[in-house]
Amino acid sequence: MIAVVITTYNHTRFLEEAIQSCLRQSKPMDEIIVVDDGSTDNPASVVERHPGVRLIRQDNCGLAAARNTGLAASRSDYITFLDADDRLLPNAIETGVRMLVAHPDAVLAYGAHRFINGSGAIESDKHHVALTEDPYLQLLRTGNFIAMHATVVYRRERLAAIGGFDVSMRSCEDYELFLRIARRGSIVTHDDLVAEYRIHGDNMSNNRSMMLAAALSVLDKQLAGPVDDDVRLAVRDGRRFWKTYYT
Repeated sequence: MIAVVITTYNHTRFLEEAIQSCLRQSKPMDEIIVVDDGSTDNPASVVERHPGVRLIRQDNCGLAAARNTGLAASRSDYITFLDADDRLLPNAIETGVRMLVAHPDAVLAYGAHRFINGSGAIESDKHHVALTEDPYLQLLRTGNFIAMHATVVYRRERLAAIGGFDVSMRSCEDYELFLRIARRGSIVTHDDLVAEYRIHGDNMSNNRSMMLAAALSVLDKQLAGPVDDDVRLAVRDGRRFWKTYYT
């Protein structure tokens, strides 16, 4: 079984496109779950057009909590998380699942994405960073190279077993999770184009000072407890990377 969890907070204007991108998957979805994180723009008006789509409402608790709500509600073997302002391409889920089947030890598989604008027009070629070293050290050293969360397909039970998303994180919760997974399990990748990231005025990543503080906080967490010199050096490089990226 395969699930997509769509999280939304006042992005109802984009929600229909997100749902349609799930319905158009080459491998049909067993579960499409929309988690409304306290929106005031009535996402139910869109979801009710699709009888097979489940809506879960909650008070505004943040993106990490909304994703955890969807994770807890799903019973599928594989799961993907899609922000309501983004879109999946038709091969997204099938490609990710195929990679996980081929690599039984992997917790997640990620692919390539491209950028679109507010009206959905394509703004870039595909973006993909390959694995060139130990994934944990690479994530520390060069930042969140996975970049777009919707390119990721997880094994749901493995994701739940490591605790899902850290609800104390108001941003960079995906980066923190990827590091936690890379430290404990296996990550695999492919370079197929599988998702589209929409650039518009309300993107969380527009708040550069908040994003920088969150990224540095994630790196600091990696130094809690005993660590070897490779990790310390990678964290040092990562701090330089994030400061350059967000300034």
